[in-house]
Amino acid sequence: MSQRIEIPATTARAVTLRAGQRMRIVNVQGKQVADFVAFNAADLDESLSTLHTLVSLQRLFPTTGDRLRTNRRRPMVEITRDDTGRHDMLISACDPWRYELDFGVTGHRNCSDNFLEVLAPWARARHQLPQPVNFFQHMRYVDGRAEWLESLAKPGDVVELRALIDLVAAVSACPMDLNPISGFRVSDLALELE
Repeated sequence: MSQRIEIPATTARAVTLRAGQRMRIVNVQGKQVADFVAFNAADLDESLSTLHTLVSLQRLFPTTGDRLRTNRRRPMVEITRDDTGRHDMLISACDPWRYELDFGVTGHRNCSDNFLEVLAPWARARHQLPQPVNFFQHMRYVDGRAEWLESLAKPGDVVELRALIDLVAAVSACPMDLNPISGFRVSDLALELE
């Protein structure tokens, strides 16, 4: 039996998954970046680590068949479906300071605050949030320079993850509308759990 959870634009949702369960992140209207973080449900100090994953995969962009690792290098989730084929593991979650210092905007919704809101039942503080995998985010790194490009995700595109351990996971419909990653607009995501 599957469950569908809507994630309105600029907000986030958190869920628990048992080992073996699948979670599909659905790009409802296309082009929306989905920031993803996860924690070992039995020990919240063990969390998703993009840099440990990068070392294991030996490449920047994860895809179908790849296993994302924890900060203890254990496989945490496996990507079992990837409709878009381009995701980022280097860019940090947006936070209040990103908007204030880089764009001169205060009070903008952001992924970091979104994660703190939805992970409040697990008492996560900002310094305990792992670096996210930015699903559907299209980045290019030429000559060491970061280039933000519009997401390649089409309406209905899915990334499906299979939990390899019991976990707490959170997904944010990234509020970034001041650069092209989501087409300078934000839209809804959905989670399908089974």
